[in-house]
Amino acid sequence: MNRRTATNVTEGERIRSLRHFNSSLLCGCIVNILSRISLFAVAPLVSSACRAAGLSALGEGAATISRFITDRVNDQSLRVVEALANASNQAWRTLELALVGESIATALDRADDKAFREQVRLFLLNAQFDGRAAADRDFVARCLAELQVARSGGVLTGDVDPSKFGDLTRFADPAGLLSAEWKVADELAADLRVGGFPTLAAFLTLRPAGDPSAVPLLAVAVRHHFRRTIEDDPKLFQGLAFAQLERIGKAQEQGTAQLAELMSRYVERLETRLGELKDTALTTRSEVKELKAIMASGGCQPTVPVINENSGSTPTARPDVFTAHTGAVACIAISPDGTRAVTGGADHGLWVWDLVNRRELRCLAGHRDRVCSVAFSPDGRRVLSSSLDQTVRLWDLDASIELKCFDRQTNRSVAFAPDGKTALCGSLYDGKLRFFDTTTGKETKRLPGHTDWVVCVAFASDGKVALSGGLDKTIKLWDVPTGRLLRTFTLRNVIISSVAFSPDGWRVLSAGSDSIVRGWDTFTGQELFRLVGHTDAVSSVAVSPDGDRAASAGHDGTVRMWDVRLKKELRRFQGHAGNVLSVAFTPDGQSLMSGGEDGTVRMWNVA
Repeated sequence: MNRRTATNVTEGERIRSLRHFNSSLLCGCIVNILSRISLFAVAPLVSSACRAAGLSALGEGAATISRFITDRVNDQSLRVVEALANASNQAWRTLELALVGESIATALDRADDKAFREQVRLFLLNAQFDGRAAADRDFVARCLAELQVARSGGVLTGDVDPSKFGDLTRFADPAGLLSAEWKVADELAADLRVGGFPTLAAFLTLRPAGDPSAVPLLAVAVRHHFRRTIEDDPKLFQGLAFAQLERIGKAQEQGTAQLAELMSRYVERLETRLGELKDTALTTRSEVKELKAIMASGGCQPTVPVINENSGSTPTARPDVFTAHTGAVACIAISPDGTRAVTGGADHGLWVWDLVNRRELRCLAGHRDRVCSVAFSPDGRRVLSSSLDQTVRLWDLDASIELKCFDRQTNRSVAFAPDGKTALCGSLYDGKLRFFDTTTGKETKRLPGHTDWVVCVAFASDGKVALSGGLDKTIKLWDVPTGRLLRTFTLRNVIISSVAFSPDGWRVLSAGSDSIVRGWDTFTGQELFRLVGHTDAVSSVAVSPDGDRAASAGHDGTVRMWDVRLKKELRRFQGHAGNVLSVAFTPDGQSLMSGGEDGTVRMWNVA
């Protein structure tokens, strides 16, 4: 028998012995495990509430908030204990599936769950590669076997007893919250080692390399499933006052630090407001005329012009159709001079198009998964692309070569700064924004803020502020030089899919799962208007170069153009077979490009 066979036999015997271990003895080793795991969900509430109220972590106020949280957990009518137990169970299941790998049984799982499991697998692979975890090929098998035995034996279950939480004020200080969470993780790992689960213990205490702000992996999973449970239960959501705590906390964060900057911009804003008042007056006059025309015609409202390429439209109205992709077209970017476009999607390729002659130029290969976002540099010679293969890549279009690859979980959204030197990337796994120097490829800044995937980012035209939108149903406005969060726009029960600045930077447009395009005031944070017409989720939104029009692409199979001043639909374009996923204006504002699930790119005349 060779050494490898002997090793496998020994490993097999160890796994079999684990599976026959007396689970009742193991339960005795892991004291109050469910109560301690629940701290990963409860602790951030204490910290957020204290920060929101401006309370010291050592004062009576922090103790009052701790009692408030404990009382809510004890309130049986709110089912908090049940939610905590469910979050713990789902977190362990998520880690187990991450170790097992995807299969037919998990094919119908939510996309965010599958993406998180993929991130866990990559995290573990990197940890083995750089020596933070055992590099032997049986490490994952041992970890999986120990986790399955622990779950089936009831080692990881129990009762949630708020009296075992201990002093929650230790989580009140945001600076101490992270170290307190790692202390809980280390204590759990120590108990697991005593109980005969050394590999699982090592797995739970793995720390990401080079990220001192990272929280324990188990904490991320518990928090994710706890928040989902709460959002699905209106009574529980209200009882824990999530909305109130988050709203107060964000207001405190914005606070006095913004005052000087806002006052310095007041004069410019006043001039803009005067222009808006003029627009409002003109709009009102137009609406009155329209109403008179409707009344004169017997009450028949005018219809929105529909451009359908298959219903006898005039040749000038029919779009140019580009067919090269072999899968859905998820993103479009048009060069600043309007001569070229780049599209990406499910076929992993970046297709470059000649818009002057309406033909394909080449395909840039390199990504290993769906391309989600593309952006041109200000000079039009380089392109950034992000993909679900966990990378953002920088390309030289003239030479058709890849210049840089930023491999830091920046795999969902990307934007080029107006200075051409900075890339802004949004991450899935940790919900953070990362800034990269496009010359050196080095990360220059990392901004925490979102609690879920970041799916869209954008720079204002001056490059001083940036937007990000996430699956946590928020849009965040950032000060780029300082990295400070300026404002949060929150939408209840609306998943954000796309954001865009107006050319002057004073308005923000957002699109999402509720089929509505919204306009926001970046100065006040108030919702200004809604553009209603789509009958399904809106995938993408764009603003024309003059700021007077907007375009949106929807899952109802249409592209729609809107008058932003009059707040009404101008035209509707039909031709894609299935969902339309992306839309962009040409720099002259005379055309729209759209990409769909049918694998086609269409160019519409909107002059």
